[in-house]
Amino acid sequence: MKELSIFCDESGDFGPTSNHSPDYLIGLVLHDQSKDIGPQIERFRGELQGHGFTAYAPIHTAPLIRREDRYAEIDGKTRRKLFDILFAFFRRCDVKLKVIDIDKRVFGSGEQLEERLSRELGGFIRENLEGLLSYDRVVVYYDKGQKEISRILKHIFCATLSGVEFRTVSPADYLLFQVADLACTMMLVEDARTSKGMSRSEQRFFGGAASFKKTYYKAFEKKLI
Repeated sequence: MKELSIFCDESGDFGPTSNHSPDYLIGLVLHDQSKDIGPQIERFRGELQGHGFTAYAPIHTAPLIRREDRYAEIDGKTRRKLFDILFAFFRRCDVKLKVIDIDKRVFGSGEQLEERLSRELGGFIRENLEGLLSYDRVVVYYDKGQKEISRILKHIFCATLSGVEFRTVSPADYLLFQVADLACTMMLVEDARTSKGMSRSEQRFFGGAASFKKTYYKAFEKKLI
């Protein structure tokens, strides 16, 4: 049976627009289950263990970059290495990415934002409907972090595809969910690089805008749908 897994994560909130967080993103990682990523998972785990990083998994990239939460006491070189291990895992995996990136200053918040996200997701599914219909089963994974996203996913996928399954995911259990988080963070940094400029923490972490684009974003962009 041909199966497609779709891992979903989000960045942002449905509250009023703020200068601190003007964007809302949904990251989707699409994985054809016939493409075995078992060896990549084992290599990732081995690299984490080999560098003594197991206590810092699952990796949450935004606070890792900003040196927040459980990464607050880790120096920049160590945090960059942890990021690189996850990024290398992503590069080795045969997956595709879709990032829906909404500027709340243009499209609003609350119900307006929910409507816009629904339109964007529906458009993506319709544009790729032939490929999606080639699968016997499509399984959508989400951690139910925001009820609005749970509602959008169920409404849009069920309206266009039959037999879709929805499963609650934990970042600790599925590495591709951590890649969905990574996708949102990468797009946010790219948004900053091409508009207002990267933050000081982003500049320090990636070694500047040019380094980010050359070392990370070009490789990331190749897997975007």
